[in-house]
Amino acid sequence: MKNLFLSLLSGLLMAFSWPSIGFAPLIFIAFIPLFCLENNVKNIKELFIYSIITFLVFNCITTYWVYYSTSIGSYVAYLLNSILMTLPIVMFSYIKKITNSRFGFIVFILGWISFEYFHLNWDLSWPWLTIGNVFADFPYLIQWYEYTGFLGGSLWVLLVNTLFFISYKNRFRKKFLIYTSSFFFIPIIISFYLYSNTSYLNNQYLNVLIIQPNIDAYKKYNQDPYLNLNKFISQVKSDMRQDIDLVVGPETALTFSISEHKLESHPSIIQLRKMQQEFNRLNILIGATTWRKLDQKEVSETSRYDRKSKTYYEMYNSVLFIPKYGKVSVYHKSRLVPGVEKMPFPKILDPIAELIVDLGGTSGSLGSDNKSNLFKIKNGISIAPLVCYESVYGELDISNSNLIAVVTNDGWWKNTAGYKQHFSYSKIRAIENRKFVVRSANTGISGIIDYKGNVQSFTKWNEKTNIISRVFLNKEKTFYSKFGDYIGRISTFLYVILILTVIVKRKTKLP
Repeated sequence: MKNLFLSLLSGLLMAFSWPSIGFAPLIFIAFIPLFCLENNVKNIKELFIYSIITFLVFNCITTYWVYYSTSIGSYVAYLLNSILMTLPIVMFSYIKKITNSRFGFIVFILGWISFEYFHLNWDLSWPWLTIGNVFADFPYLIQWYEYTGFLGGSLWVLLVNTLFFISYKNRFRKKFLIYTSSFFFIPIIISFYLYSNTSYLNNQYLNVLIIQPNIDAYKKYNQDPYLNLNKFISQVKSDMRQDIDLVVGPETALTFSISEHKLESHPSIIQLRKMQQEFNRLNILIGATTWRKLDQKEVSETSRYDRKSKTYYEMYNSVLFIPKYGKVSVYHKSRLVPGVEKMPFPKILDPIAELIVDLGGTSGSLGSDNKSNLFKIKNGISIAPLVCYESVYGELDISNSNLIAVVTNDGWWKNTAGYKQHFSYSKIRAIENRKFVVRSANTGISGIIDYKGNVQSFTKWNEKTNIISRVFLNKEKTFYSKFGDYIGRISTFLYVILILTVIVKRKTKLP
């Protein structure tokens, strides 16, 4: 019974530290019950079972809202993530038993960060619960993310939990308390210093109009796309001024299926161009679904076949940029949602995509260029577009941009913690890259976040509204924007080396 209590306590502490659900500092003690549990259990099998319970509690409470978009998919996600999170704990226990506690804790910290890094880069990628995300609503504590990214936050949490536990095991002897306090407070002191003394402001700015149409995510694809377009244009004009440089519309605001071979001649683009002519310097950034015919050599696992024309084509979740002068540019979403926009082993699983999830619009695997596309306005000013799920990732090829634009829907999850967490994660992207973030969400939350992670303005959930604001631009590169998730790469390398070292030493000792 004691072990079950420890298992549940650890899961609850993790869950109720999460953005929009609880209080972030709880995360600094959340792993301690799990360490106590590891000390108590009789074998690895028992540890595995109790750890699964811990992480199921964590996953279910923090991401319960996934159920609203996909019931079966949510159960799979909860279980798979819980199993993956359990593996570093199990390996930690195994290594600790055959070496020593100090070595075991080093392996645990490296193993957990290696798991998070792996989870950022495989087909079933799910970075939502990366531990470093826990401070999204406390930007004044994590200003140093411009050097480490959110994996630096994970490292901080794991180190402090480990040192707290070691202090507890050593009856809070002075030496251990000093170590623990130092690792806890030094990053906070650095963050407050950076918060007070960092400035990336210059004289360059854009006047931005952000649109929140508030169209039901589950119904908009059943509505007349021309009606949706006309409503969007009317909403833009209701607050439009001659000094507006940029209008930002949400993900799939255009509900047409638009051919990329005939962008300029598509009726939706023609209508938006007509509106553009009424204003002096208007550029438009808006989400859409696009498709492109393929040559035979371009056909991939995600390509689709049209029996009528006997040709292959690729579907994309895209952002269109309609400049005041020049041709329309397209960005294809590159970080696709597993099981919704991207099926692992697509040739096998694409036929059952509609059984797994129904999010309206396009089902099955979408295409991806796996590269960024910066939209250029004037005077060298460029905008980095991010579509929905992409804004949860830290390592993004956007360092040469001046501004980040996030377009998303967020209506799939209804009025839950999901859309609030998603908005909060954009604060981390702002700090990591030291750039303003403009965010247009179909139903909320839309808003503007400055380069320190402060929210300048935001909308409510489930309202049709606009935001007009001046946003400042920055093209300077942070250390993190240059080197990305280097903490993950280094941790993975060291983890593999340490595990191999233990295996080799163990084998050489056998008779």
